[in-house]
Amino acid sequence: MERVPEEVVVHLNGRTHRLKYHRGETLLETMRRAGLATPFVCEQGVCGTCMARRVQGEVALRENHVLSDHDLASGYTLACQGVPCSAVCEIEVEG
Repeated sequence: MERVPEEVVVHLNGRTHRLKYHRGETLLETMRRAGLATPFVCEQGVCGTCMARRVQGEVALRENHVLSDHDLASGYTLACQGVPCSAVCEIEVEG
């Protein structure tokens, strides 16, 4: 059985937000549904505008055409394509 969090913790613009997570949503979809003004452009995993850093948990990328292996190893993900796949998910987004 896939493990997903009940909430996603997002650090954005110096504030911490605890957002209810709906199974199957991307991180960007969760943030937008909650009304957060977070950066994004293409929503296809190509531009990197929505890049975020994982603080805790695991995130699976549906598509990735911009992050290098080094970026991924350093904990970076794309909010537009990232789907939480662990019981805990916490990210930091530069706004």
